[in-house]
Formats: sequence, structure tokens, C-alpha cells
Amino acid sequence: VPVQLPLISTLSKIRLSVPPDLRPLDARQSILLAVQELESRFPQGLPKLNPVKDMKIEDPEVVDLVNQIEELEHKLFAHPLNKSQDENQIRCFQRKAEVNHEIQQLKSKMRDSQIQKFRDELKNRSRVLKKLGHIDADGVVQLKGRAACLIDTGDELLVTELMFNGTFNDLDHHQVAALASCFIPVDKSSEQINLRMELAKPLQQLQESARKIAEIQNECKLEVNVDEYVESTVRPFLMDVIYCWSKGATFAEVIQMTDIFEGSIIRSARRLDEFLNQLRAAAQAVGEVNLEKKFAAASESLRRGIMFSNSLYL
Repeated sequence: VPVQLPLISTLSKIRLSVPPDLRPLDARQSILLAVQELESRFPQGLPKLNPVKDMKIEDPEVVDLVNQIEELEHKLFAHPLNKSQDENQIRCFQRKAEVNHEIQQLKSKMRDSQIQKFRDELKNRSRVLKKLGHIDADGVVQLKGRAACLIDTGDELLVTELMFNGTFNDLDHHQVAALASCFIPVDKSSEQINLRMELAKPLQQLQESARKIAEIQNECKLEVNVDEYVESTVRPFLMDVIYCWSKGATFAEVIQMTDIFEGSIIRSARRLDEFLNQLRAAAQAVGEVNLEKKFAAASESLRRGIMFSNSLYL
């Protein structure tokens, strides 16, 4: 007899012999009488089919699941509200169950929404990488992307842009060290920055490149405030200090050039040395021998005196 699955409440271990042809009235009435007889014999309900005892299913997961169901049913029937006639209270509990179900549905939608948001952001960031030449149309990493993978101290997109647009090529290693210091986080100076001519133009090129990258990100639907991006990624507060130190100035001379604390200057110089080594490795990875030598020379020019002493307790 074809029956829709939603109409089945449970399965009983009792079976009835059904006539092969139910079209005659007598056949249908015999089935009705048999069902009524069973109801009279089992007023508490027909015995249910037990998967373990009746069907001999011994899978541990099934056995555990059946035990859990039986335990929950026992708790349900033993609950005071099981035989309660307070319809208002029952409606309240029913509403609570509905609200909990709605909550779970909303949480599921939130998760789906966050995943979709992540996918959209990933797609937009991929567009940025394609526009900047880090990956090709098929998503294959290019030379620029390989260089960016080796940078983790400064903004990878901005650093590699300077490497590939020729900004570093036109500078000596002292200027390179000074310009690279703009990528190192440092306490903001309250003094107005007045850079010498050798540093003013490189800083301007750096800021223009940062602005270009921010504008490209906006074009690719990544919400970026251009001015805030430039300000947060370009920090020129130690350019003059690093430039003079790289050229051989004493520590006593360079600390007079800024109001930034001496300890902060030393920490920044050491982080700058690590950053220059990353730039050297990136240049080596893409075959830029001249840049590799320039970054190495910039790093070597910093590694002297109190800034790189093993201990500051002299």
C-alpha cells in the first residue's frame, strides 16, 4: 500500500496479514477490525519496533542512539507537564521552542552571510593583486607576488611597488635605509618633519605609490580611506635619524635630531635591519642583483655602535 512518509509516525513490531486485493469492501473491513482489535489489546499504544532487539542491529552507534532516545522518552513521560492540562503553559513552551528554532535559523543565515562576505572580500582582493601584477588572470603568482611573499614587516603591496617601479634603483644605500624606515612602526614625533633634499623626493614617491595602491583598492570595492592608508603605512619620523646614522653619525648626534626616545630609536633600527634583510631576500628571489646588494649595504651601514650592541649596559 503506497503511503507518504510524512504520514508515518512510528513503526510497530506487530504485523498484520494484508489481503492481496484491498479493493473489495470485505477485505478493507477485515483490516479495520484487526486494527481495532489491536487497539483494544494495547490501550497504551502499539509496541514499537526496536532496531536492536527486533531487527538485531548491533552497530554501536545505532545502539547508543536507541538508548539515548529511550532515555529521553522516559524523561519526557516522567515530566510533570506531560499530563498537564494547562493549555496556556503548553502554548508558552511551544512558543519558546519556535523561538529557539528561529534563533538557530538566524544564526545559520548569519554564518552564511559572513562566509559570503569573506568570499566577496577574497574576490576583491584578488582583483587588487591582478591590477598590481602580483598574479595573472588565471591566479598564478608572478614575480611581484613572489617578492611580496617574503615581506612581513611592512606593507607588502607598497614595498613591492617601490621595488618594481624603480624607486629604490635611483637611491644610494643610505637613502634606501632612510626610506625603508618609513615602514617600521615607531612612536609619532610631535616635531614638524623637515627633510633634507636627498630624502624629500623619495618620501614623495613613497606617498604617491601608497595613494595609488589605496585608490586601486577602492576601485576594487575594498573600502579604504586613502589619506588614512597613506598616513598609517608611511611613517617618516626617523628618516633623517637613520640617514645620518647610516652615513656614520654618532648616537649622541642622532638622538638630538628627534624627540623620540632613545630606546624606541634602537628598537626601530634593529627592526629596520630585519626588514632590509627581507628586502634583500625578496630582491634575490626575483633576480634583482643590484637591489640585493643595495639592501645588503644598507643593512651593513646600520649594524654598528650602541644600536647593535649585545647589551646596552655598557
